Amino acid sequence: MLTPPIFIDGMLGMGDTIYQRAFVKQLPAGSYIKTAWPELYEDLQVNPVRSDTTLRTQRKNEVKSAATFFTPPSPRQTKRIFYGPADLKRGSIFEAMRYQFGIEPAPLDLPSFGPELFTARKPIAVIRPATVRSEWRSDSRNPDPDYLLQASQILRKNFFVVSVADLQDGEEWLVGDEPEADLKLHAGELSIKELMRLVEHAAVVVSPVGWALPAAIAYKTPVYVVAGGRGAHNAPEVVTDPRMDLHRVGWAIPDNYCRCEAWDHHCDKRISNFESKFEAWLNEVVLSRIEQRAGIPSRAGDRALSGS
Repeated sequence: MLTPPIFIDGMLGMGDTIYQRAFVKQLPAGSYIKTAWPELYEDLQVNPVRSDTTLRTQRKNEVKSAATFFTPPSPRQTKRIFYGPADLKRGSIFEAMRYQFGIEPAPLDLPSFGPELFTARKPIAVIRPATVRSEWRSDSRNPDPDYLLQASQILRKNFFVVSVADLQDGEEWLVGDEPEADLKLHAGELSIKELMRLVEHAAVVVSPVGWALPAAIAYKTPVYVVAGGRGAHNAPEVVTDPRMDLHRVGWAIPDNYCRCEAWDHHCDKRISNFESKFEAWLNEVVLSRIEQRAGIPSRAGDRALSGS
């Protein structure tokens, strides 16, 4: 008797989709997955199924996607992928997915969607501002936006900075002052493939906790995460896994890191000596690498970021 095909009733967030992909890669060819981001699976032998979601950004991508969507067959084996507070008390996002998929993940990766999206005289740095979405409030997760502003000012000394977001009045908005950038794409101008090309070919990514973290890990792009609060759901050990390649990942963690679960808690987000911590990581992990590739003797240990 033939085993019915697998249908994954999956999560719809962009970051969760990237996490899920590591498990979907291990499924039998011809499996099905509900998704608003079929592009992130297009190199796999999996059949995307429309989610018909009402979530704003996801819906926009699903409606305009050129992917072919399928109807899941019947009979089928359905696996519901989801994690909530109880799951994250027991372990990480990956641990919850291990249990629900019932398999071990492949290494985190993403398809390559083409060459560099932009050319500039300086290497590209991508920065994500702190935002809040009306449909899924997580205000406490965001860092103090002043740290992202400071990071952007440091980046602009040596990089062409691109800031990306998908803002819309009443739906998603900035928190605090926006980062400085040479190019601001804050109205969802980039398609999912263009966004992934930007991350893949960037020299560095700076972001709050969110989709940019797993995307950068998947593309082996150095990423610096500026943490805020709500650590029960967003701490490093929750949103990463020891099996991931994390040696290009840096963290700025608040001094009194709040591990609450509340979306609206007034967490203490102060980070002592943020600028010096970020500059040290940037010199060691990113600028020294750029200098080595260019054949320039590394000065990372004895200079500040001056742009010279």
